[in-house]
Amino acid sequence: MKTIHSLATIFLLLLLLSSNTNGNNNDDDYTIAPDNKSLLVALGCFWCAEQTFEQYAPGVIEAVSGYAGSNGNSNPTYRNHPGHYEVILIEYDPTKTSFKLLVEYAFRNLDPFDTRGQFCDKGSSYLPAIFYANEEERLVVEDVRGEVLATYPSWDVTTMAVPIVERPTFWKAEEYHQNYYIKKPGNYGYYKKACGRTARLKDVWGEEVYYCYHDLELSCLINGTIFNEEGVEVDAVVNVKNAPEEVVGLMPQWAIMVVSLVAVVLVCGLGFSLSRKVKS
Repeated sequence: MKTIHSLATIFLLLLLLSSNTNGNNNDDDYTIAPDNKSLLVALGCFWCAEQTFEQYAPGVIEAVSGYAGSNGNSNPTYRNHPGHYEVILIEYDPTKTSFKLLVEYAFRNLDPFDTRGQFCDKGSSYLPAIFYANEEERLVVEDVRGEVLATYPSWDVTTMAVPIVERPTFWKAEEYHQNYYIKKPGNYGYYKKACGRTARLKDVWGEEVYYCYHDLELSCLINGTIFNEEGVEVDAVVNVKNAPEEVVGLMPQWAIMVVSLVAVVLVCGLGFSLSRKVKS
């Protein structure tokens, strides 16, 4: 009887261990498709991180804005998320991309030297981080960081403010944050430009590298292919939501409404003044 009990215990332990081999957290406030995998990253503002991965990273099915932090509160909200990073959960198809490739995209979309946040957003919730769900993922992230340092020999790992952190529970952000770049393209484009994100990424990584990681034509990929999780060469597929090219807004929507209202008031006032002069 003890032998049967021991075998059952071993079986359960193996089942629990195997349940996380796909890099997913069963406690997450978001469920991915059974055959897909996920990656959690903090790259500053989650609006921008979401757009980057959904439009430009191969094999991404969905990028979900949210919050994550091992010392954070449960059920965090935008107005109440102490101890949490702003993050995105990236759901991807492992037959069309790889964890390593997506980590490479993550690094090229952050400022590794900002110790106060990212770009114009400052504070602990905007700090960058790459999360791992198991030892295999941790080693991959460290390998990618090593490749980055080899490519930029003047950089020092001790000055890179990008911790590699064990993956905590993911909490989905409010619905109005999801797909913000699609729902409010003008507002989003204005914010991103005003925040200086693109300019800083070009400054840190170089313009050529920036365009390689933000190119719908995939011109930097040989034959437009990448290697998936199994090491098989496949056609790169991006922009699964068919989102239009990014719009650089001249001003946010609320400012446009204010300017329009002021213009209407001025025109009406001018018309009223002219009508009074005609009558007199």
